[in-house]
Amino acid sequence: MSRVLLVDDNRDNLLTLGVLLRSEGYIVDLASSGPEGLRLAEAYRPDVVVLDLVMPEQSGFDVANELRRRYGENCPILVAISAHQTVRIKDEVQMTGFHRFVAKPYDPQALLQLLESLDGTG
Repeated sequence: MSRVLLVDDNRDNLLTLGVLLRSEGYIVDLASSGPEGLRLAEAYRPDVVVLDLVMPEQSGFDVANELRRRYGENCPILVAISAHQTVRIKDEVQMTGFHRFVAKPYDPQALLQLLESLDGTG
């Protein structure tokens, strides 16, 4: 796994995690909205997509559903990130087909370790 698409409407989260992942050798694409994330996924076919669940325009759930519709079994590994940790959110994450859920605020090093653990599972 080498290409990661980060989709988050929080610019600071995007830039911070982008710098960290690039420093570890990942190829990183950044999207600040769901529609932009879908365009970049189509253009670059990432191995992993890290999606903020709550975004204007199009939620992370909507983006994940569209990626699964488009790519089926070839869908990238999906990682949900959200400050919302309710049982309903966690159930919806599982039903949508995300591989992992990470609560905000997240530890960037822990997220890096999570991505490393996903290597080869997609």
